Amino acid sequence: MNYIDHIKGYLSRAALLLLMAGGALMAGCEDFLVRDVPNQTTDEEWWQNKGQLNTALNNLYKPMPSGSITYVNHDVKQAQNTGYSNARVEMEALTDNGIGSANYVSYNAFTAGITSASETVCTNIWNMKWTVIRRCCRFMEHYQQATVAPDAAPHEGIQTVDRFAAEARALRAFYHLELFLFFGDIPLVDHSTLPTEQFLVRRPQQEVVDWIAGELEGASHNLPVVPQTKSERWRWTKGACYAWMSYLYLYVGDWANAKKWAEEVIKLGIYDLYRSTADPADSFRRQFIHEAYNNDTKESILTTELGMRQVQRRLAPPDGGNGQTGLSPTASLVDEFELLDGRTLDELPADEKRAYQLDPQPEKRDPRLGMSIIFPTETFLGYTAHPWEPSHKDAIGKEGSTKTGYWIKKWANETDRTNYSSTDGGKLDFQNMRYAVVLLNYVEAAIELNQLSDPNIYDYLDDIRDRAGMPPVDRTKYATQTKLRELVRRERRVELAFEGHRFWDIRRWKIASKAVNGPMYAPGYSTVQNPGNYISNVRPSFDDDWVVTYDLSDTWDGKTGNLRVFQTMVFNPEKDYLWPIPYTELVTNPAIGVENQNPGY
Repeated sequence: MNYIDHIKGYLSRAALLLLMAGGALMAGCEDFLVRDVPNQTTDEEWWQNKGQLNTALNNLYKPMPSGSITYVNHDVKQAQNTGYSNARVEMEALTDNGIGSANYVSYNAFTAGITSASETVCTNIWNMKWTVIRRCCRFMEHYQQATVAPDAAPHEGIQTVDRFAAEARALRAFYHLELFLFFGDIPLVDHSTLPTEQFLVRRPQQEVVDWIAGELEGASHNLPVVPQTKSERWRWTKGACYAWMSYLYLYVGDWANAKKWAEEVIKLGIYDLYRSTADPADSFRRQFIHEAYNNDTKESILTTELGMRQVQRRLAPPDGGNGQTGLSPTASLVDEFELLDGRTLDELPADEKRAYQLDPQPEKRDPRLGMSIIFPTETFLGYTAHPWEPSHKDAIGKEGSTKTGYWIKKWANETDRTNYSSTDGGKLDFQNMRYAVVLLNYVEAAIELNQLSDPNIYDYLDDIRDRAGMPPVDRTKYATQTKLRELVRRERRVELAFEGHRFWDIRRWKIASKAVNGPMYAPGYSTVQNPGNYISNVRPSFDDDWVVTYDLSDTWDGKTGNLRVFQTMVFNPEKDYLWPIPYTELVTNPAIGVENQNPGY
């Protein structure tokens, strides 16, 4: 059952009055009611040539999801500290993958289970997405006014103007998709609404899904298979449309369509997992640094241009690049990674499990562990992290340092560290969609369809694991639907950590009530911290949903503690699978009313 179906008994289908240009939704954006480049030209003077179309189209890309919160490339001029969180990496603070800092955006209300309709993050996402949807509509209604000479040699036979319109259509569908994931049933906006319009109602889930998928498929007909240049991987293509259709269908449990559209991406024959020629064994990590982009990686399907700006600052230790550690990896994530021979910690004898709990030993684990996380005393990019030394700048508890003793290594690279400045901080794009996600979508859908004879299930998993340096899937151990489901969920977590997918995965799998409801653990190393804050040598175990759990009664008397409770999270399954419709929308649009709010708010 998908998460919206889970709450349908609570959700009214009454009308939702959305005045797209009214109230807080358009606060600060009134100029856009009549023109697309405020304070520069009148609407009558706009929409005349290809250059104006390109400028307007590029503005539509600005609210695409980024990685780091310090990347502010949107149009409502919200400061970093207002809580506009389009930052998928740092949103992992709302999962069991990471513990976030509140330097720029606070998730305290979410993690404490006290989110309200006044939550700034919710309001900002709601306002921004509807604003840009309106702009997409206006682009599609006006672009044909421009006088543009036909291309003498159109790329893949598609005229530039037609491609522009298809990109705007794809973006409009994608922003609807985001709103749907966050807020549930939403209106469907396919034209520029005016303040006088009062007919936009929340549509049922299936209607929303069908419309978004139809728009993405329709847009794909006038989009190229390959971007014109490798520097335009941030522009929508056929593959991006197909991939996000697969993602949408996966989310709502339409396994047949999820598999179908993942297969369409694969059949294009232009994507592949990135393999480094400089260091093949380090290929997984190098997919997320400048090497892959400079070498025109075939794994990127859709990026956000410069979406990881200042990543070095937001993820690194304070003593290594003036870092501010916006997200700290958890013990739960570390315990998810297999050993090099393919065994999980759950399969180990008690004493051996205890040894890995005391010391993660990344050199003996799935290489993606050491490629994704910086461990205490590890030297990386020329500096050594010292979280356990109280006098050190990197010590736990120091401002801007780690909350758990770990830092994120994925995305961190020498180029951004060397060229870091407060105004720039690197030129790395954010991966909105990459080929490994598509392969995992296909595998999961085939498993849920119980098509276990499909050889691609094992072949695609083997490809992903081989690139990381892991052995092929044990066909004997993973021969049933239950065991394969366990495996693909684990693969999604370790392969896609810190890319923003865990937030959606634990919701669609209906495991958030376990994964983010209760104590969150960090490693101990209590020789330098207060021993009273630690639990003695708790060994991890994994439930049927492959959620890491710790039996507090399973301890080792007299031994040094190795875990500490950093944070206790609260997740109420009766309300927290959806975010609230913002209060400003409720009061601005009386037809909504609190009675039509999402359940629990």
